[in-house]
Amino acid sequence: MQQPTQIPNSTPALVGQLLNQRKFFEQENSQVKHLDNTSISSNSTVYLRLCENMEYVVDCVCTKIMIEECKNLKLTVNDKIITSIIEVWKSDNVNLNLNSQVQTVQIDQCNNINLNYSNPNYFHSVVWAITTQLSFKIFENGQEKHIFNDGNDKQNLTSDNNTEEPSKDKHLNPEQYIVRLIDNQLVTEELVRAENWFPTTRREWGEWKAKVNANEERERQRRKEEAENKSKGNENDANVNNNNEEVN
Repeated sequence: MQQPTQIPNSTPALVGQLLNQRKFFEQENSQVKHLDNTSISSNSTVYLRLCENMEYVVDCVCTKIMIEECKNLKLTVNDKIITSIIEVWKSDNVNLNLNSQVQTVQIDQCNNINLNYSNPNYFHSVVWAITTQLSFKIFENGQEKHIFNDGNDKQNLTSDNNTEEPSKDKHLNPEQYIVRLIDNQLVTEELVRAENWFPTTRREWGEWKAKVNANEERERQRRKEEAENKSKGNENDANVNNNNEEVN
């Protein structure tokens, strides 16, 4: 695992400017609403808040999608999300149909969240905390290829010693988890904060530390061999000088 590269100074300001341009849809009920370039601009963050029994279809580019305190909500995304992020928190019974790439779906303090990815290329990771009944499906050519059900299928959840099966209560704690495809298998791991609060997993952090230690050991060995070769060279030079003195 490589440490993150330096972000250009202009990037955070640009992202912040985009995220500040929010388009709110608040306290809407019992409607089907299509969002296109006549209702939102490409630099808008779509913010759904306190909506109930709603269905939204996003048919145009937007910056980000945020869902807060919604109930019985269905969202279909058919176009690009610039930041490739959807956030859902304090919501119940939310269904997301994703027909565009979403690098991260982040879910916090929710219940009964269902996601459907129409293509494996659209899935990268799902991050969640304090959430129950999370499930998603990844489709390929219309067929289910990967299925995840939190609370029912725990066989791919890694633990500190990789032997103990975590208890269901662990998902009610503030710990944060991430699900990704690793070697074509859905794997759940706990997120931890490494140096500089960089989010990673214990597995990746351990692999990175092992790589660093191996590189340091190789460097120590190289320096040792270099010193030994230099010492042998000095010894050979001394022997040559002694032999020359004896001849003289």
